Amino acid sequence: MGPTVIITGVAGVGKTSILNELQKLSERENVRLKVVNFGTVMKGLLDSAGKSLHRDEIRRENLAIQRRIQIEAAKEISKMRNGGVLVIDTHMFIRTPAGTFPGLPEQVLKEFDPSLLILLEVEPEEIARRRRGDSNRVRDRQTIESVRSDLEWGRRTAAACSVVAGVPVSIVRNEQDKQKEAAREIFEIIKEVTK
Repeated sequence: MGPTVIITGVAGVGKTSILNELQKLSERENVRLKVVNFGTVMKGLLDSAGKSLHRDEIRRENLAIQRRIQIEAAKEISKMRNGGVLVIDTHMFIRTPAGTFPGLPEQVLKEFDPSLLILLEVEPEEIARRRRGDSNRVRDRQTIESVRSDLEWGRRTAAACSVVAGVPVSIVRNEQDKQKEAAREIFEIIKEVTK
């Protein structure tokens, strides 16, 4: 069974762009790599249960439902391992009406059994700009200070997940128009854990 790599970052950090580049790079380099979005799998499970929501609306659901669907989604994703690298696209935390909720609670981390965590970051002003320009997502308005807080919370949560899972965490910057470079950096880090 190949390694599982969790790639995470706050909303607007550019995970989707980097993961698209990472997928292309892995194809060029002939490396089996599958990218799965945790929130999309959660949404699919909710849809199957007759509860159709936009992916960004799940965080407003009852916490017991969120916990249950996280665990179900983690089990589904774990079944997707196929000998190549499984990359899970997710968030370290979710802002809910009740407060900050872990995106990777201990039971989910155990199910994933990751080899590596990668935290994507960029300047808070860039994140705010990207969030304003993304009309496909349902996001709360935030100040630069709240984005800074999200980045700090992400680092602390990544550190805690690293300790619980017993795996390294790498921080990769996703500067404007440098997605290919960030994808290459991630690809090289992944190669280190597949040795």
